[in-house]
Amino acid sequence: MDDRFQVSIDPRSGKTLTRQVEEGIRSLIASGRYAPGDTLPARGAIAKRLNVSECVVRSALRTLAADGIVASRQRIGCLVLKALAAPNRTVLDVNIDPWTSFGPSNSLFQCSKVFRAEGYRVIMLPLGGGGDRPFLLPLKDALAEKPGLVILRSCYSSLKNAMQLVSESGCSFVTVGMEARRSRYARHVGVAHYDYAPAIAAFVADCRTARLKRVVQLDFGGHPYLDASTALERAGIRCERVKLLVDGPANLDAIVRTAYSRMKCFLRDRALPDLFFFTDDYLALGAFKALRDAGVSVPRDVRVVSFANSKSGLSPYGDVAHIEFDPFADGREIARCVQEWFDKGAFGKYSGCCSYVRGATFPR
Repeated sequence: MDDRFQVSIDPRSGKTLTRQVEEGIRSLIASGRYAPGDTLPARGAIAKRLNVSECVVRSALRTLAADGIVASRQRIGCLVLKALAAPNRTVLDVNIDPWTSFGPSNSLFQCSKVFRAEGYRVIMLPLGGGGDRPFLLPLKDALAEKPGLVILRSCYSSLKNAMQLVSESGCSFVTVGMEARRSRYARHVGVAHYDYAPAIAAFVADCRTARLKRVVQLDFGGHPYLDASTALERAGIRCERVKLLVDGPANLDAIVRTAYSRMKCFLRDRALPDLFFFTDDYLALGAFKALRDAGVSVPRDVRVVSFANSKSGLSPYGDVAHIEFDPFADGREIARCVQEWFDKGAFGKYSGCCSYVRGATFPR
């Protein structure tokens, strides 16, 4: 066996044996151990060296041949056709959201763990929201390092300026979030977004079964990332939107305070609805505090459905119905798509699906 052929196989990695063999050979060519015109060891020798079947090796070589990297030549063997550039395995993970922390319950944190385990260099860059260019200056500095892929995450319109800046830098990027579904930038390689529709449909079905007539939705105004108002109206259920305007710097404490104040005014001036729908977990913290201070019992006096991050520990509302997404699964799935980009040059399809938990709000 050729001493240059140094490839390791890990049965516990989660990758198929075929993919590990293929990636190993790509790495050998990219590192220059095998140059164009060199011949790879015979299939049987590779299989014996890696303790895999010849079928696995044949499949890996077939994939490399389809990409024009190697070719089988009669009486010669498997010939390397072209050199490969060493992959740029730097990931710049940008979060354009002043309200999100990088704690263990956050999908960005989970992504970074997967990336590092796979040998990527990860740069995590939190940015404050806003539409002006000054807040993007740290992003401009990070782009100077020419990362292999930039992940832009945001549910806000400020993502548009970030996409333009990354596009001008020539770096490939993927966007994650509600504002990312349409982009005119040429270097944009993929979109991952969160699909709340199945969870909203299940929630509205419960409202219809319970014969609810009036629902109040507390949200941030504009086009909230989680909105049940249209679906409720179509089901014949009246939905009133109470919109929050956060004064001053946007941060978690400001959201909680504003939600508390807005809900307190609502409870003073308006009759209780059949159900409150809170579209954000931090918003729910303030709203629930106002309900408790007003002596309103949930779900005895009013039903509540709220958004919640799975395993985040932010839910003060006990066993009430809620819509959640799992940041752990989200991190793993986005990391899988990024690995596909580095391996194949194509970003995998991903739409994070949220779940609906009925709780005590709609007892059966």
